[in-house]
Amino acid sequence: MGINIASPYKPGTRWSNPDLQPYSYDPNKAKTLLKEAGFIDSDGDGILDRDGKPFSFEIITNQNKEREKSAVLIQRRLKDIGIDVQIRAIEWASFISRFIKTGDFDAVVLGWSLGLDPDQFSIWHSSQNQPGQFNFIGYNNPQIDQLLEQGRLEMDIDKRTKIYHEFAKVLLEDSPIIYLSAGYGLSAIHKRVKGIDSPAPPAGIGYNSHEWYIPSPLRRIETGRNEISAN
Repeated sequence: MGINIASPYKPGTRWSNPDLQPYSYDPNKAKTLLKEAGFIDSDGDGILDRDGKPFSFEIITNQNKEREKSAVLIQRRLKDIGIDVQIRAIEWASFISRFIKTGDFDAVVLGWSLGLDPDQFSIWHSSQNQPGQFNFIGYNNPQIDQLLEQGRLEMDIDKRTKIYHEFAKVLLEDSPIIYLSAGYGLSAIHKRVKGIDSPAPPAGIGYNSHEWYIPSPLRRIETGRNEISAN
């Protein structure tokens, strides 16, 4: 119920770089790269080793069915190429306080919602990696920092678009995270509400919610009624 993505922006929007494509699913290439990096199955147990240590790590996520299922799929596919993955699903408050804020994890499955503005300074800039800030993976790339700073200052829409296209390109090359998908949304709105674009644009049905209205003949005005009882 979604679309594969190669950018941290909603597909089809101005900010999403149309030239970027997700990395293909290629187990054989993955095995080749792992072998080149020194990982081999030295003891025949199906798990790759290097320097006597098995390639094993833990994925942590919150108790969200979609994310839990995603973690299981990741676990299954990594097992096929000799990587051992354990999964732990944790209640949200503990997940944030014990692991995300402290950075105490091997890998996490998470997601985020995006606004209309493309600025993602708080997520990727190296200055935002202190405990409690959004760059909790500790990503640090001076080129990304520079592009994010330029994007905040640029007022020309076309120049700003180019900045964020380059930002997304560098981010994909680095791959500090692996993009999974952008999920489809299903919105239900009463037919009395007008001003909604149909079909909905890539930015989402609510991008111009400030222009929605209910025509006067269709408005329902309700008033409360105070009741007084006496004995």
